[in-house]
Amino acid sequence: MTEHDKSKNPESLQPLYDPVAGHAPAALVTGPTGAIGRVVCRELVQNGYRVLGLARNADQQARLPYAVVPVLGDARDPARWEAAITRVDVVIHAALPPSPSGPKDRAFADREAEDLAAIAAVIGTAVRKKKKRMIFTSSANLFEPNKDGWVNETSGHSDRGYGVRQRRIYRAIQEQRRKGLKAIVMCPSFVYGPGGWFEKSVLDPMSRGDSRMIGDGNQTMHYVEGSDVGRAYRLAIERGIDGDDYLIADDKPSTHGAFSRLAAREMGAPAPKSVPEEDLLPILGEWALEAIVYCPKVDSTRARERLGWTPQYRTIEEGMPVVVRDYKWRREIAPNLEPYRLVQHRSWT
Repeated sequence: MTEHDKSKNPESLQPLYDPVAGHAPAALVTGPTGAIGRVVCRELVQNGYRVLGLARNADQQARLPYAVVPVLGDARDPARWEAAITRVDVVIHAALPPSPSGPKDRAFADREAEDLAAIAAVIGTAVRKKKKRMIFTSSANLFEPNKDGWVNETSGHSDRGYGVRQRRIYRAIQEQRRKGLKAIVMCPSFVYGPGGWFEKSVLDPMSRGDSRMIGDGNQTMHYVEGSDVGRAYRLAIERGIDGDDYLIADDKPSTHGAFSRLAAREMGAPAPKSVPEEDLLPILGEWALEAIVYCPKVDSTRARERLGWTPQYRTIEEGMPVVVRDYKWRREIAPNLEPYRLVQHRSWT
């Protein structure tokens, strides 16, 4: 066939990747602009998936990650966007409704848990009826640590911190599984990366010279970098076993203080000042204070063996410099661009 003939026959010209091709796997992500949802969307787009993102309104639609197709709707009412469920292979639930300001006690946590469980139940029901797969986002804080402070997927469920709401949500998911829902539950430890709590509560204040840590900073924590979480979700779609739960964390537990001091050093900010917990109780509330400084040591052996997942950034010492460098680059070079709107993120090249 001559070059002239090829130009007249468009079927002979095959693009490397067609985002609307029928053979491309498709995913619908709730919470696509959140700390976890945005890294999941980016990972899937970069690996050839067609990605739909559930947006509550036009403002959230405008902030969708690059190449994500908007689906207008509310996570509380999947009946209004069930047509989108029909169009995809898997629904990834990563949405977390915004929490009101002010102190939050245990009674608030219990009410929030019931609300989030109800959302998980209605979405799970919609996905089950459409005979699609589901990936739910939970947390490593779902599990209660053993005497050495470690958790795995067989550990009991916790009644501390974020465990209060996660165990209630998990019961709703289990009920849907018993009814036939094909679901995987992802349980990451504290996720640091572009956007989300890490930038708003840690890097943004440090950029203004305001570096703080809670108490003496010796609280045990375990972290994982954002792009590593996105890759874990993709591998769960491709290799995960329906009915499995997967804990996701880097190779080495840390402390709240070590994490805060490392972030300040990379930012060129002052060393964090210690803020007594009793000073924060009237501002945050007893439950919220416990939630943000409690995380068990996480054994992610199952995800590594069954999914073939390993973190690119094995420790915070490896991941923090990359994430902070990216944060500084965006502030200096592209201050008006949100992290999830960049076509190619420097820390993910």
